[in-house]
Amino acid sequence: MSLPLSQARRLIADRLGLDLSSREQDLENALGRLLAASGSRDADLAWLRALPDESPPWQRLASELTVGETCFFRDKGVFDALETRILPALVAERRAAGIPRLRLWCAACASGEEPYSLAILLERTLPDRSDWSVTLLATDINPRALETARLGIYREWSLRQTPEDLRAAYFRPLGDGRFELLPRIRRCVSFAPLNLATDTYPDRLGGTAAMDLILCRNVLMYFTEDVRRATVVRLRRALVPGGWLAVSPAEVSAELFRTMLPVHWPDAIFYRRPGGAELDPVVACATESVSAPTLVVVPPPSPPPEHEEEVRATSVAPTPTIPRDSVAEALSRARDLADRGRLAEAKGLCEAALSRDRLNAETYVLLATIRQEEGDVPAAVHDLRQALYLSPDLAAGHFALGSLLFRMGRPRLGRRSLETAVRLLEPLPGETPVAGAEGLTAARLRQAATAYLERS
Repeated sequence: MSLPLSQARRLIADRLGLDLSSREQDLENALGRLLAASGSRDADLAWLRALPDESPPWQRLASELTVGETCFFRDKGVFDALETRILPALVAERRAAGIPRLRLWCAACASGEEPYSLAILLERTLPDRSDWSVTLLATDINPRALETARLGIYREWSLRQTPEDLRAAYFRPLGDGRFELLPRIRRCVSFAPLNLATDTYPDRLGGTAAMDLILCRNVLMYFTEDVRRATVVRLRRALVPGGWLAVSPAEVSAELFRTMLPVHWPDAIFYRRPGGAELDPVVACATESVSAPTLVVVPPPSPPPEHEEEVRATSVAPTPTIPRDSVAEALSRARDLADRGRLAEAKGLCEAALSRDRLNAETYVLLATIRQEEGDVPAAVHDLRQALYLSPDLAAGHFALGSLLFRMGRPRLGRRSLETAVRLLEPLPGETPVAGAEGLTAARLRQAATAYLERS
């Protein structure tokens, strides 16, 4: 059977963002196995085009066509910079501001080695972690890889770059060539499905907004040029002003990241969203040597817009007073503040909006996502239940509650909420904006809910 490879390349580029122009044999093999597994004789792929992204055939293609090769502490220079420069600087900055909160995201986590490596560094960097609100989100398009990641069991090959002292401290040998990561490290990471080629992020409902650090390594190189550009724009928006982005050495590009600040160390390059402190205290120490400088910051070709300048958040913000007819405007402003990491101010606006209109269910959903980012999960659950009491048909509320319950380790209740969200979304045309969903359409929110359900 002759397979339509040019058609398939265009379809997969559109749905998964992958550039397969130099991987024709991989594509042909994957399509052949897909057709054999489905029992289909229809090689024109119309049937595949009609299926949603979260369907088993698309999940199978995502698993087969994405490259998941990784290991713990891959790229020593990157993890050295994280451990000795970036994480200590973030912690020091938040301590000084009285905001014990960190939000970290591994945006293409594969089988979990990278986010778990970051979790180990956090434990070593943050001895009083129990006093902090720390989010460590890990996402991937490959459902099989996510299942492996949640198990936390690895073979020797995954530990090939792991120092012996870390092996002894954080892994338990199982006696058959496998090693189990300690449960306390596994519990630090929340895993969720996400296709970086789609426009479903940044999104507070999905927990992909207001990030201090994003690792997105060894994935942009596999995307088409258009998808690469769109992905970088979304990742930049997902960072707070001054937030950090790590990509692989092969993905470093002055043109692609022209709106961000490159920060160079001898064995690593990071990018920062403009708006933060020019140099944090820890990094500044690295510039003292004139003969062998370790840090070079290259300014962007044009200054960032004024609205991107960082205004340092405070842990306590006064509750503003707003007129009743300005509630919608206040919520729009609160969303913008939350996206920029100014959670106390955003929460204050939500509370002010509720003082004027206590029956607005969408305000409770927004307030819940802000509380979740602050680490106040019980309050977030309470707010979401209040929203659903006021508006039982609010699909965004059911989705937010379901995804939060999944992250809390309560999959049965989470599944019930997500199934309700899907049921409410099914009758809606795909491009319909969903109330309380931060601009997401019915199709996108249904896709995200179904992806959670498929993995459970």
